[in-house]
Amino acid sequence: MNPSLQEHINSGKYLEVNGVRFFYRESGKQDEIVLLLHGFLITSYHYRKLIGILEKKYRVIAPDFLGVGLSERPNSPLSHRMQAYHLYSFLEKLVGEKKVHVVVHDYALPILAFLLKEHPELVKSLTIVNGFLNLPKFRFYLPVSLLRIPIFGFILSFLFRPPFLRFFYQIFLTKKGFVFEKGWEKDTYQMLFAGSARKNTLEYLNNVDRSSHALRDAEDGVKSLIGLRQIIVGDEDTRLSPYQTEFIKMTLRTSGLATVPAKHLPMEECPEELSVKIEYLVDSYSRNKSKTFHFSRNKINPEE
Repeated sequence: MNPSLQEHINSGKYLEVNGVRFFYRESGKQDEIVLLLHGFLITSYHYRKLIGILEKKYRVIAPDFLGVGLSERPNSPLSHRMQAYHLYSFLEKLVGEKKVHVVVHDYALPILAFLLKEHPELVKSLTIVNGFLNLPKFRFYLPVSLLRIPIFGFILSFLFRPPFLRFFYQIFLTKKGFVFEKGWEKDTYQMLFAGSARKNTLEYLNNVDRSSHALRDAEDGVKSLIGLRQIIVGDEDTRLSPYQTEFIKMTLRTSGLATVPAKHLPMEECPEELSVKIEYLVDSYSRNKSKTFHFSRNKINPEE
């Protein structure tokens, strides 16, 4: 096992809620809480660089969704409604009545949207990183689209050994020239495709409710958010269509859009640049709770 994964596991904790255990990383002792939620094909481990930066200023919490990474798998299907239900119980037990600043990547946005529909009061601010919301019109990107194909996806998943895994992530999910640290592919394989993790990962990718009813609930959820919000996209991300970003902007009724020098995994590619934008929003909330905010392309300015 690579030292960075071993450190991640050793630094993590387990919390049992509703009869199932979440694995999560928690560090920092400050008042403001930043919750990092992962999307497809990554786990809390892939936030390790961002955690190392944000923990200096905030209390940072990064869980694995149930059935993914090191969190236990419940008896129910790995749907986003199930994840939202248990995530609320996880937060209720871990932070009590405290509100949190949430960072969502990719598929974590629909999951959070279902939570917000019932509990909008939990979130102080929301940072969306390469996220999507319109599930019926979402086009699954490579390699997710291949892994979702019945039978073929299952067979293909056995090719996702470490060297091939690195190749797929570098070709489809990161900028040209970006190099993962030594042993990264072995760690990612261990978290997502080794043993029973393979079956859970495939189910997680396939259990997406794309009905119009699910879209209505997701829209209602994000519309109920009262806190600050911003959308961040990788400047070379071709995995998500511009339509999805525009749909989020219209649904959230905000023009807060910024870019970072990355493709689809900015937490790996440019954690420093990503942390700056997260910190600005969190600090803006702390300093200007009663002010109105106007959003521009690159920053958020409080109205004096």
